[in-house]
Amino acid sequence: MVFPVAYILIAGGICACAPLFKRVASALGRLLSMAGFFVGIGVFVVAADTALEIGLFGRLLSPPIEDLTASAYPLLRYFLPLMIVLGLTLFSRPLRNIRWASLTSLGVGLLAAYLLNVTFPGLGTIILGAVFLIATLAVYMLLRFVEDIFDFVGTVLAFPPISLAVGIAAVYFGILIAIAFP
Repeated sequence: MVFPVAYILIAGGICACAPLFKRVASALGRLLSMAGFFVGIGVFVVAADTALEIGLFGRLLSPPIEDLTASAYPLLRYFLPLMIVLGLTLFSRPLRNIRWASLTSLGVGLLAAYLLNVTFPGLGTIILGAVFLIATLAVYMLLRFVEDIFDFVGTVLAFPPISLAVGIAAVYFGILIAIAFP
C-alpha cells in the first residue's frame, strides 16, 4: 500500500516549485501558489497527526515512525521536518501580505469595549473609547512582533532558490516513501 503522504509530498513539492513554473506561464504559477496554500494546510495536518501519533486518520496516510527509521532508506526519518518546512513554505506564501495583527487587534478592542459595556451598562463613551484604544494598542503591539517574525520566515522561505530546494526535496522524499512502502 502506497501511503498518501507520498502523494501529498509530491504535490506539495510541485506547488513549492511555483517560482519555476511562473517563468513559463504566470497563470500557472499563480494557480500553483493558490493550490499550494491548501496543500500546505494538508501537509501541516498530516505532519501533526504523524508526529504526535494522534491517529486522526489511523495509519491510512503515513507509515508509523518506527517503520520509517527501520526502513532501508535512512533519510526517511527526516521527512517530518521536511513536511513542516514545506507546509510553512506553502502556507505562508499567500499570507505574507495580509496584516492580520491590525485586524485582530481591532476585533479584540471592539470585543473588549462591547463586553465592558454589557457587563457595566452605565459606563460612558469616553471610558469605553479608552478601553477600546488600550486593548487595541496592547494586542497590536504584541501581535505585530509575531507578524514580523512570520513575515521574515515567509520571506526567507519564499526566496525562489530556497523554495525550489524544499520542493525538490519534497518530491524526492515522496518518491522514496512510495518506493519504500509499496
